[in-house]
Amino acid sequence: MRGGSKVVVDPHKHKGVFVAKAKEDALCTRSMNSGESVYGEKRVSVQAPGQRVLYLGAASGTTVSHVSDIVGPEGLVYAVEFSHRSGRDLVNMAKKRTNVIPFIEDARQPARYRMLVGMVDVIFSDVAQPDQVYSSH
Repeated sequence: MRGGSKVVVDPHKHKGVFVAKAKEDALCTRSMNSGESVYGEKRVSVQAPGQRVLYLGAASGTTVSHVSDIVGPEGLVYAVEFSHRSGRDLVNMAKKRTNVIPFIEDARQPARYRMLVGMVDVIFSDVAQPDQVYSSH
């Protein structure tokens, strides 16, 4: 994204998400680790709402890093990933973001990690299999 001083940042309808308006518009989140990017993304700092999120299908954590930015230092992201290979990257990303708690577990088996996950405001499911869902029962 280009624009330098010509970039205008406006709040999005969702708290913690912003729109950077330049030659091309882009969505922005607040960085929990300013000065360092996860995958070479541009960074914008804003206030965040501090919610708790259960993220199922966290993969290597690129999208989780944005959710971490959105909830801010007062929030928390429980990130569940089944793959050990992707999970290594997720754990390494979480070392630099104190509001991300990674779990290398099967999202279809919440009994394995439910005692470690507190109450959440939002459940986000980004899983590869349609039967990988979280049930509150």
